[in-house]
Amino acid sequence: MRSRGERECVIIGFGCGHGARDRGCADGPRVLRRSGLLERLQVRAPATEWLELEPADVLAAPGAVVAELCDRLTGEVASALRRHRFPIVVGGDHSMARGTWSGVRRALPAAESFRLLWLDAHMDCHSPETSPSGALHGMPLASLLGHGGRAKAMLAPADVSLIGIRSWEPEEAAFADQLGLHRVPMAAVAARGLAAILAGAAGDREGRYGVSIDLDVIDPVDAPGTGTPVHGGIAAATLLEAIGPLLRSRRCLALEIAEFDPHRDGDGRTAALVEALVFAAITPGETP
Repeated sequence: MRSRGERECVIIGFGCGHGARDRGCADGPRVLRRSGLLERLQVRAPATEWLELEPADVLAAPGAVVAELCDRLTGEVASALRRHRFPIVVGGDHSMARGTWSGVRRALPAAESFRLLWLDAHMDCHSPETSPSGALHGMPLASLLGHGGRAKAMLAPADVSLIGIRSWEPEEAAFADQLGLHRVPMAAVAARGLAAILAGAAGDREGRYGVSIDLDVIDPVDAPGTGTPVHGGIAAATLLEAIGPLLRSRRCLALEIAEFDPHRDGDGRTAALVEALVFAAITPGETP
C-alpha cells in the first residue's frame, strides 16, 4: 500500500469563454486565484503550482481562440503528467476538454487504457452541422471521439461514461446511439446512487481514469454560478461524498472543472464548491 502523502499538483486556469454563448466563465480562474485559493491549497500541499491560460487575441473568431488555447492546454497537461504532477484544469467553458484530455492521452503510452468519467447535464456531442446554437462548448466530447471538423480521435466510445445528463437534442442522442456511448441519465443516478455509478465507470483496480465535471451537472440550488443551469441535478454534498475517493486514488490522472461563471455566483456558493473539489483531489489516499 502507498501511504498518504502530498500530491504535487498543477492548477491550470483556462480563462476562456469563447466556446460559450455567455462568456462570463472566462473570468472563473482569475476570480478563484484572486480569492487566495492557491495560498490555501499550499498550506496543505506546498508544491502546488498555478498556471493561467488566456486568449492571445480575444477579438479572433471563437473557433480560432479555442483551438489555440486547447493546443497550449494539451501541452501543459502532458508536461505536468510527465513531471509526475497531477493536473487540475479549471475553466472556463467546456470546450477546454479537447485540450485537457488530449494532453492526458499524449502523455500515456498508446497501448495504455484510460477511461473518462464525464459528469454533465448535457451530452456535449454536437458537431458544427448539428448544433442549434453553434456554441463550441456543446461539441467537445464529439471532438474527442474524432467527430466534427478535422478532429483526431483521442478516446474510443467504450472509454467514456456520461453521467448525470438530463438535457440534450435528438441529434446528440442519435450520435450517442450510433457510437454506443455509455449514458447514465439523472433518473438512473437517483435510482442507483452516484457512488456506485462512479465506481463502476472507473473500472477495475488497475486502469487509469480522469474526471471531467461540468458544474451544471450539480443542481443550480447548490451551484448557481454556471452559464447553462438545468434543474434536477446532483446535490453538491452527494457529489463531494461520492467523488472524493475517486479523486484521491492514484489511478486518477487528472481533474477538470468546467463552466464556473463568477458573475452568476452571487453568494460564492459555486466558488466554495469548486474549492472543495480541488481540495478533494490534492491529497491522495491509500491505494494498492
